[in-house]
Amino acid sequence: MIIGHCLIRTYRKFKNQGLGTRFVIVGIPLVPVQSYYIIKDTNQSIEVDLYWKQAVKVYVIMASVFYLFIKYITGQQHYNDMSFQNLFLIVLAINVLVYFLLDMYTPKDRKIRELLSRSVSINALPKFLGQTVAFDVQKGFISNFQSQFGISWKELVKNNTFEDRHLPYLFPIIVYELYLYKNETTKKFFDQIFRRYKEIEHLS
Repeated sequence: MIIGHCLIRTYRKFKNQGLGTRFVIVGIPLVPVQSYYIIKDTNQSIEVDLYWKQAVKVYVIMASVFYLFIKYITGQQHYNDMSFQNLFLIVLAINVLVYFLLDMYTPKDRKIRELLSRSVSINALPKFLGQTVAFDVQKGFISNFQSQFGISWKELVKNNTFEDRHLPYLFPIIVYELYLYKNETTKKFFDQIFRRYKEIEHLS
């Protein structure tokens, strides 16, 4: 029996970046202990909050495979058991529902990550990182903005005086701002900046 650790990766992969979760294994992945955001191009990984939705999906897949294996090798035990083929389709449908509904990932999310890829080195949605790491990453974005322009990004947004040249530096900040301090004002700013940045990057 194998006992140790394994890293299951890469979840929500986009342009060689995504989440991975380390599990304690006792024959099979058993207990999730740490998640990472992995940037394969630079061989970097960032410790993030445990992304439990990935762990749940791993458990559902393992339980499904184990259940189907047992049913397959034991065969029908009762005359009214459904066929293995129908059982397989039902289990597959449950896995599909869990995969798509437990952790929603929309076309809008992919567009946000595409724009992040064009402006900064990390294309993670802030929800992948958790509050503490997302806050630290945003501080880096803000510092970069300040060094480039020497002005407050908040004043530009508040006074609606930002220009197109600000957007590659401003967009990552506002993406993380919306996650960290979600409110209607921030949502309005995000929608405005997101719409304009898509236009200048020709992203429909």
